[in-house]
Amino acid sequence: MEIIENHDGHVYNWIMFERETVDFVLRAIDFYVSLLSDESQELAKDPDLASLITEDTRRELGLGRDKEQANRLKEWIKRESEKRDDSYHVDISMSHGTVRFIKAVSLLYLAKLKSKRNRLASRPNVTALTLSALDREITRKEELFSSAGVFKNASPVPLLAQYREAPDTEITDAPSRSDGEVALLTVSRPRPVLVDSIEILDHELRSRCLDLFNQFQESGQSDRNDTVVAEASRILENRLRAATSCTDGGAAKQLATFAFNGQKPKLRVSPVPSEQEAAQLLFMGTFGFIRNQVQHKLLGSLPAERVLQVLGWIDYLLSVIEQAERVEDAP
Repeated sequence: MEIIENHDGHVYNWIMFERETVDFVLRAIDFYVSLLSDESQELAKDPDLASLITEDTRRELGLGRDKEQANRLKEWIKRESEKRDDSYHVDISMSHGTVRFIKAVSLLYLAKLKSKRNRLASRPNVTALTLSALDREITRKEELFSSAGVFKNASPVPLLAQYREAPDTEITDAPSRSDGEVALLTVSRPRPVLVDSIEILDHELRSRCLDLFNQFQESGQSDRNDTVVAEASRILENRLRAATSCTDGGAAKQLATFAFNGQKPKLRVSPVPSEQEAAQLLFMGTFGFIRNQVQHKLLGSLPAERVLQVLGWIDYLLSVIEQAERVEDAP
C-alpha cells in the first residue's frame, strides 16, 4: 500500500520527545550550521568561485537563509524544551516540514558520528565494550529518525548534494578527501561489535541462521538481514507443524490456533485457560507481524542487534513447543 506523505504545512499538534532526543537534535542543528559556515569560509578563500555568486544570485537562491532558519529553529526548540525543564519528556507542536528538516540534520549528524566511530575503531587497543556501547546508541538513533513516530513517513529535506538516507550497500571505507575529511553521503559503520550476544540454544536455529547472520555481517550485506529472520520464522513454522502433525498447508496464523486453541489444543502449555490463550496469541503475533513482513516484502537494512533479538525470541518460542504437552485426540 502506497503511503502518501503529509504536506509540509501539516501541523502535528502534540509530539512527545525524550529530552535526550531533543538534546541530540540541537547538536545535529549545530553540526549542520557548522557545515554551512565552513562552506562559506571555503568559498570566500577562492576568488574565482566567489566571483560566480553575485548578490542577485544569493537573493534568488536564498544563500545564507538556511543558516538563519536553522539557528531560529534551534532557539525555538530550546525555548519549548525549557518550559518544563524538570520533565523527562518534551511536548511540542511542529509542522511536517520541520519534521523533515529535523530528520535530515539528524541523519547527517549520525553520519558524522559513524565516521568518528570508525576512526576510533581503527586505533589499536580499542575495547569491545566501548565500540559496543557506541554501536548500540547509533542504532537506537537510526531507528528513531528513520522509522519511528512522525519521522517514519517523512522524507528528509535534501541538505547535501545527492543526499540520500543510506547507501544502497554498506561501505566500510567511505571515500575521503585529500585532507582526510570523510564523505558523509557514503559513510557507514563496519560490522557492529555485539557484546554478550543472545545465546541461541536450539541447534537447528543456531546452525541454519547464525552462520548466515555472521556471513552477512562479515561481507557488509546488512541489507540481507531480513533473510535471516525469514529463515528463522520458517524453522518456527516447520517445528510447529511437526509437533502438531499438521499437513494441511494452511496459513501460519491458523496453525497457531490449531496448536494452542483453548478448547481442543494439540499442544498444552498451561492448565490455566488464560495462559493457554496467551500462548496462542504469542505465536499468532509472531507469525502475523514478524514472519509476514519478511515473507512478503524486502525490509532493507535491519540492525544486527534487532536481528539477534528476533532470533532470541524465536529460540524461546521453539522451547515452548518442545516443552508443551502433546494432547492426543479422544478416541
